[in-house]
Amino acid sequence: MRTLLRPRWIYRGGGRVETGTSLLIDGATVTAVPAADDAGVDAERIELPRHLVLPGLVNAHTHAGAGPVARGIAEDLKLAPGTPYYVPLTRLWQLAYRPELRAGLRAIVRWDLLGMLRTGTTTVVSTSSVDIEGYLDAAEEAGVRTWAGPALPMNVAHRLGTLDGDRQRRVDLSPEQEQLAELDAFRALFAAHDGRAGGRIRLLLGPASAHTVEPGVLAGIAKLAAELGCPVTTHLCQSEGELDEVRRKYDRTPVELLDEAGLLGERLICAHGTYLPDADLPRLAASGAVVAHCAVRKAREAILPPFGRFAAAGVRMAIGTDAFTTDLVTEVRMAAMLAKIAVGRTDWPDAATMLDAAVAGPAPALGISGDLADGAVADLIAVELAAPESAPVHDPLASVVHYASGHDVDLVMVGGEIRVRDRALVGVDWEAARAAAEDACAAVWERW
Repeated sequence: MRTLLRPRWIYRGGGRVETGTSLLIDGATVTAVPAADDAGVDAERIELPRHLVLPGLVNAHTHAGAGPVARGIAEDLKLAPGTPYYVPLTRLWQLAYRPELRAGLRAIVRWDLLGMLRTGTTTVVSTSSVDIEGYLDAAEEAGVRTWAGPALPMNVAHRLGTLDGDRQRRVDLSPEQEQLAELDAFRALFAAHDGRAGGRIRLLLGPASAHTVEPGVLAGIAKLAAELGCPVTTHLCQSEGELDEVRRKYDRTPVELLDEAGLLGERLICAHGTYLPDADLPRLAASGAVVAHCAVRKAREAILPPFGRFAAAGVRMAIGTDAFTTDLVTEVRMAAMLAKIAVGRTDWPDAATMLDAAVAGPAPALGISGDLADGAVADLIAVELAAPESAPVHDPLASVVHYASGHDVDLVMVGGEIRVRDRALVGVDWEAARAAAEDACAAVWERW
């Protein structure tokens, strides 16, 4: 099938906006056609007169399904000093992950993925505490592109800790041999699922963090990733406790530990980096590793995230939601505002910097182009800039980043397939999906 998109603007990356160009989607790839010469093109024509077309958004760090379970519970938590945001929620999540509620969890995961797709996310990087096969099935059905895998080690209490009074308590409950055995299980998972859905479903390795995965296992993960050719994602200094524990155990920082294990490189996506020492930034920048910046999640901890500090140091930045919103367009706006506050500048980071992080930041790690060059895979979105809050339009990049939301996404294509058209998911019973997720969350909340 051939489709001709006729937008007002096209975003080419690096702050470059193009006009007077149509995009021919032939199969799974995109080719530019001068708008003045497109009359004879044999294709279905989609007029986008008030739209900016840009590469699809990449959610570089999330845990699909976790956010809806905590919705209405997680927003105004009172935390003791030094207690990570996620710790009080672990009991709630562990209820949701029980085997007897598995069908409900799958409905929640599906709803979460549909919400991401509906608001412009075409690629999802996710790790799962349980039922990774269920996640992969939901992603294939929804039509998103994904890189996903189990969070290692699988022992949730080992990774996240528990509450001791109102403070976190973490105990090493998963020995090295148990963790190494999980790598063998991942190898089988990779063989069974990597490349499904015409290549939309890809597997990655997901060590939780440097303080919960043994150094020998980190080295084993690096070796296995190189063997399988898959990316790796991990949490990096998301809490002060991680930094302190790694220093106490190994007399290293987490970045130094990842480097010694052979993991620090352009195929690595690190989430957060909140408490990363300044001295580690040059090493991180030189490695080409990507940091997934999750502004809304950190703001809920009353923390200014370090996007501006990292970007100024040359660290490659991406944008993630860490499960607490599906709307990556709004996440980008929050990230931009909080970064300006953190660096004390009104002019930077600018709209182009933020959009580039959202569409192309993880590209080297995932092996994707992150652009709309001729021959690129047609993962793209069209944002309509016609609402009172975003129009009239002087600068379409500024309008998208500072005024639009995911509800302005009018068209979504993944691999040339139209997944959202006229703001509606194609072929999806939205009301049924919502009802299933509501029932599943209600069952968890009743037990909680």
